[in-house]
Amino acid sequence: MNSRLVQFLLALSLLLNCFVLAGFVYRTWIAPPFEHAGPPPGGRPGGPLEMMANDLKLDDNQRKALRDLFDKNQAERRERIHGIQQAREQMSDELKKQPVDLAKIDALVEEVSKQRAEQQKANLHAILALDEHLTPQQRERMHEILADRYLGFGPGGRGRPGGPRRPPPQQ
Repeated sequence: MNSRLVQFLLALSLLLNCFVLAGFVYRTWIAPPFEHAGPPPGGRPGGPLEMMANDLKLDDNQRKALRDLFDKNQAERRERIHGIQQAREQMSDELKKQPVDLAKIDALVEEVSKQRAEQQKANLHAILALDEHLTPQQRERMHEILADRYLGFGPGGRGRPGGPRRPPPQQ
């Protein structure tokens, strides 16, 4: 290779490294910290019920008719999440003690499991309460989505979440 070409490539490499280093220094020590301002667009602000409403593309009139259901579900959901968090904090406190009281830990694990099961039931009941306000096409789509999410382990269908669909087991 020509020595000028090698020198030119080394100079470009040095320039690139300087830009990367300057960007790192700027982002780490100079730039203001990035602050996340709420849920991302298209995110899950209202949980499973809001996700289903978005998936079904409810119109404004349907959303107005269901506003009380959405608000009630969200308040109950927030309360259950708070209860789960309290049980986790109690569990953490118990695990810090010496000796660990396994009976208390077992009871707290059962409480968290119970709260999660109650939340899943409430979500399913609230979603099914949408039924009377849906068009026949939305109703059909809702039941397809429910079958995929609740029976098929998520959006990917049967098998692991997000994975390829597997045929049902042969009997």
